[in-house]
Amino acid sequence: MRKIIILGLLVCNLLALGGMDTLADDEKKVAKMIQSTLKISKNDAFRMYTDYIQVYLNKEQWQIHYAHNESLSSGKLQDSQNKTMFISLINTGRIINFSIVTFPKKSQVLIYTVETLPRKSAITLEKFNELEKNKDFTKERETDKFAYFSQNGYSSRVNIFVSSPVGAIQYTDLYVFELKE
Repeated sequence: MRKIIILGLLVCNLLALGGMDTLADDEKKVAKMIQSTLKISKNDAFRMYTDYIQVYLNKEQWQIHYAHNESLSSGKLQDSQNKTMFISLINTGRIINFSIVTFPKKSQVLIYTVETLPRKSAITLEKFNELEKNKDFTKERETDKFAYFSQNGYSSRVNIFVSSPVGAIQYTDLYVFELKE
């Protein structure tokens, strides 16, 4: 057990020392795209990537798409100090969308995540029943095919869709990321 703890500390220290250079090439491209698009430091881009995006990766199969302020040449937002970025990450069995807005004057970034899991209706009904019994969640709304739950005291939401034989579970969260540099 002691060896595992020491190994874990060593890996954490190496990651802290290496930063972006510890990422695989394809992941490094994503972190660098975040850095250049949002006009944030390399270290902040690395932290944002590892804390909010990397956790959703299925290391074997994924693809990612971007849009941002400068995506629309006719838009007037391309010169805004507040930079925006939309990331669509597609994994086996799930789709995660990130809407990111920087507020440089406040040294903060707002990150809104929407994770959608297409599932069979039986699985979505199980999740509905689990949430309905969970005291940490409040059912905000329900119709024949939809239900919407909010986590008490948090910005987390869970949407359930059931239309036999298919369904979907959707998790949404809102985060504030503090820029350090």
